[in-house]
Amino acid sequence: MTTSAPATLLRELAPALRAHRWLALAVAVHALAAAAIRIRYHSGAGLGTLLAGYASSLLVGPLFALAGYALYVMLFIRPRLLLRHLGQQLRGYLSRERVLFALPAMLLLSLFAGSFTELKAAVPLIQPFALDRRLAELDLALHGGVAPWVWLQAAFGHPLLTAALNLAYHLWFFIMFALTYWLVFSSERAALRMQFLFSFVLTWALLGNVLAVLMSSAGPCYYGLVLDGANPYAAQMQALHLADREVPLLALRVQEMLWQDYRNGSAISGMAISAMPSMHVASSVLMALAGWRLNRAAGMALTAFALLIMIGSVHLGWHYAVDGYVGAIGAALLWKLTGWLQHGLPRQIPGRALPAGRPHHG
Repeated sequence: MTTSAPATLLRELAPALRAHRWLALAVAVHALAAAAIRIRYHSGAGLGTLLAGYASSLLVGPLFALAGYALYVMLFIRPRLLLRHLGQQLRGYLSRERVLFALPAMLLLSLFAGSFTELKAAVPLIQPFALDRRLAELDLALHGGVAPWVWLQAAFGHPLLTAALNLAYHLWFFIMFALTYWLVFSSERAALRMQFLFSFVLTWALLGNVLAVLMSSAGPCYYGLVLDGANPYAAQMQALHLADREVPLLALRVQEMLWQDYRNGSAISGMAISAMPSMHVASSVLMALAGWRLNRAAGMALTAFALLIMIGSVHLGWHYAVDGYVGAIGAALLWKLTGWLQHGLPRQIPGRALPAGRPHHG
């Protein structure tokens, strides 16, 4: 009797589904929490917007990973016929087994992105911004009575240096998606891949959602808008606007857009206002930790990038320095936790590589 195509596909998917079962459980719990918050606070986007977001997230990550690989080929391999080289490499790399192994992770990350968006947009509804004054005071206490932005203004205050930090800060989105989805398809690095994906989901859920509610804050760029009285960050924002006259700073436009969305009650983006902890820093630390597991060069490059993100988060007015410290420490602890689970409880978080076709360069 001939086996049907769906039955064959399900049989081929079975090992990948088993490998991702605990990741699926974590994402499912997160999605249920987002649904409960949505019902309780009447928050979030419409169903059509969410479905469009899920569909786009399935495309954005793989496209960024492909763009990152194309950039690597152009810089380091430099073939005579770039498109032909890329086509040949992808045909050899994207075997059926590799794609099927990656499929559950792609679907789960898409679902997680949607639920994260729902929960982050609801942060000020659950807990209105309340800790900005205390976080600003903690920054002073930790840095000898001097606000960290003052030191950074002295070091990076030139418009060109500020613009360079602004560029790095916005490149974060591209680098994070490119590395994440490259690992999604890296079935020959199954242990590292699963540790990163599980750390990634836990970091964004526990730090970016739960801790963001418990320590709800808007950030230095919004300090004067959410609190009465003197604004200790007015001089910093004035300096940024002066630099913007020399070299345009996208950060200032995004900050204004997010504030208008917040005022209009339309903050449905995963970039909705929330300062503590810094998820830019937390995710960059995760990427650096994964980089050191790949090789020394990747570890050094991604560590340098994480430091730039930390500096940029404060210099550009997005975060208090303590936001970055908490994000970095939290991400490192969750990385250690998932590593311990993977090695101490091997049946819980599988790390066995599956056959996945011919590997590519890099």
